[in-house]
Amino acid sequence: MNKYFIVLLVLLHPFALFSQTNNLTGSPYSLFGLGVQSNSNIGKNSGIGNGGIALETNNQINNYNPASFSAIPDKTFLLDIGFLGELSKISNTDNDELRLVANFSNLAFAFSVNNRSGLGVSIVPFTDVGYSLIGIKSNVEGSQDQFTSNILGSGGLSDLRLNYGYQLYDNFSVGLRTSFLFGSINETENIRIGDAFLNIDEENYYNGFRFGLGFQYKINPKYSLGFTIDLPTSLNSSQDRLVDKSLDFINTEVEDQKGLNIPDFKLPLEIGFGLASKPFKGITLSADYKTNLWSFTDQRDDIGKFVNQSIISIGAQYRARERGLKYWQNIEFRAGINYDSGYLEVNNEVIDNYSFTAGLGLPINRKGTSTLNISFATGQKGAVEGILIQEKFNLINVNLSLKDIWFKKLKFN
Repeated sequence: MNKYFIVLLVLLHPFALFSQTNNLTGSPYSLFGLGVQSNSNIGKNSGIGNGGIALETNNQINNYNPASFSAIPDKTFLLDIGFLGELSKISNTDNDELRLVANFSNLAFAFSVNNRSGLGVSIVPFTDVGYSLIGIKSNVEGSQDQFTSNILGSGGLSDLRLNYGYQLYDNFSVGLRTSFLFGSINETENIRIGDAFLNIDEENYYNGFRFGLGFQYKINPKYSLGFTIDLPTSLNSSQDRLVDKSLDFINTEVEDQKGLNIPDFKLPLEIGFGLASKPFKGITLSADYKTNLWSFTDQRDDIGKFVNQSIISIGAQYRARERGLKYWQNIEFRAGINYDSGYLEVNNEVIDNYSFTAGLGLPINRKGTSTLNISFATGQKGAVEGILIQEKFNLINVNLSLKDIWFKKLKFN
């Protein structure tokens, strides 16, 4: 069935139901393209508005700029394990629906190579897919008969990333990153016409490499700048398709094909700028601007077109003491905002979103270097307008960020 027709029915039909999934998202907007961009983050970045291009990697991993890994203290090992939970409310002109999803979100580690360079490896979600369109009723063409469709989508792509940062000068660092993007997106459609059933199962596979680089420059002890660029790439794509029908309780295979050619998916040139400052003792501020040049990819979707995307994030963190004697003095308090102009235009409306974030970094060792990071974000995507729907979301990111020292010699008096 034509995807555009399906979406029109889903967004306008008062009895369409968006149910729960066990993926990292339940957004109906994950129906488009490769899914929605992941809300998962490493370390403290979720609490400061999902930014940090100009921030260093010292006690916690910062995946936003490969140059940041040059700041890992010598003989230091960092580990981060993440969990993500999402509660969303989906609204159209007729209905409101609640959905809950939760899952592990990331695994990352980093270590110093020497006193001027560091290396990091991470695997995080790149895109997430998780939608359920239940009970869509439509008329059979040229007839008064009706059929009912249930459409389920799941999967997404993962980003296996290698970051390397090197300090060229005392105040200037460069970094390189290589990502291997891979994963699959499954869509299953079950159609019922009277006592007959038709099942269509499509599994799309994607994989490819992407390369990027970054810079960080310390203007002075209070101010630093960051820059990143991710090069455009094309992901290799293929499809497995299985179709069977059931009539009078007899199943018949209609089609079973593997490795079908489908158009490769093009990812855009992405450019980011960041500023970080420490205007007062214990306070760190950050601001990022990122643009994704989708219009140059000529990438298309059945329901809409891809447009250039801008993302702005602003964050702040407060810690009373660098190494306080009291527990509360080592707690990090965070807050931030994020605005994403969106990259998909549907019916002449661009699907944008914004969020407000808050978080805590709770020390789990005496020095306050290993931290339990908890962040909360609330925001909105889309609007109840035309065929669009509004998604209000609440996110919880929990990251266990550990720091240890390698090859430290014990000294005895």
